[in-house]
Amino acid sequence: MPVDYDGWASAGLDGWGWRDVESTFIAAETDLDFGSSAIHGDTGPLPVRRWRRDELSRAQLAYYDGMLETGNPAVADINDPTQLPGMGVFPVTIDSQGKRVTTSLAYLTSNVRARHNLNIHTGAEVAGLNVDGTRVTGVKLASGAEMESDEVVVTAGALWTPTLLMRSGIGPAGHLADHGITVHKDLPVGETMSDHIGPGLRYGHSGPRGGSAGPAQVLLIGASNGTDVDTHTFPIAPNTTEGPTEFVMAVFLLRSSGRGSVRLGETAEAGPLVTVPPLPDDGIDSLRYAFDRLAEWEASGPARALGCEPLDPQDLKSETAVSDALERFTISYGHMTSTCPMGKVLDADCRVLGIGGLRLADASIMPTIPSGNTYLGCVMVAERIAQKMLAEGAP
Repeated sequence: MPVDYDGWASAGLDGWGWRDVESTFIAAETDLDFGSSAIHGDTGPLPVRRWRRDELSRAQLAYYDGMLETGNPAVADINDPTQLPGMGVFPVTIDSQGKRVTTSLAYLTSNVRARHNLNIHTGAEVAGLNVDGTRVTGVKLASGAEMESDEVVVTAGALWTPTLLMRSGIGPAGHLADHGITVHKDLPVGETMSDHIGPGLRYGHSGPRGGSAGPAQVLLIGASNGTDVDTHTFPIAPNTTEGPTEFVMAVFLLRSSGRGSVRLGETAEAGPLVTVPPLPDDGIDSLRYAFDRLAEWEASGPARALGCEPLDPQDLKSETAVSDALERFTISYGHMTSTCPMGKVLDADCRVLGIGGLRLADASIMPTIPSGNTYLGCVMVAERIAQKMLAEGAP
């Protein structure tokens, strides 16, 4: 949502407001449904389209039609904030033949792979950064090999990027000392993790699964106060035609003041120790609004025709429904962000404060989590950092 990025700019991060980043979002996509418009592009590397009705599973169709029957407005383009809140179809990065197009396929074309200044090392696990005083000079691999570089850009994601920094002596001094790691820079790495979390409610239905689309196909974008988007509610099921006809109804809170953390495990070499962000009290009302819409859907004609039944029955309209579901069924949207945020760990060019030769370019850099999916937000961040590096004379 534009307000998310304007919040970054208001926090003093020049160049990250919505008007600054909007063109980067547009340039990254080729929208196969809407083409070129004020909010969509038609020349970018990533194809984007929406699932067609004939691709949807029976549960997804019942959810979509049932939500419309109960009074939720249909939204043609859920990426257009002026159309929200409402019921729409997920935009996905797949081509016209239904093939998933990842960022590696979209950006690492045969022409790019042929460039003299690009070497791709697959299966090369980075164990740490080489730090000389206050400057990163390269990386060391788990194999024992080392690579030197004038500038290192880390894009390991919101869990592993802070882990790599802390292993290398960049992070909270006390925590690093507890692991016997020499501190090169005391920074609040890993201390402000955000994520979209919420309950996942299990359902089953009669008859075949149907459909050929991916696990998540349609969603209700809710606004508990009528205007400000704050929840995503949608069914998730394996994209297979065989097996049990079960699905999980995910209800995710998009805006939360709760903060989790990423820490080193018992040993620095172990995987990260992740503390899930707590759900603040003000998030309960937003989720209760979503539960009310879901209860209405359960009683709708399309849901009944599907033979849909909750596998963990509860009264969705009860006073304790949300808290009970959170205690038993909390899941993650997989949108972890903000573990090395600009303003606290990085400057506005995503350079690590006080450490030369090191930038980050993934979801860890986000000062606050966007109120929506983070995938294209990560693409936008990477594009803008690449532009900054080129402007500074990178080869």
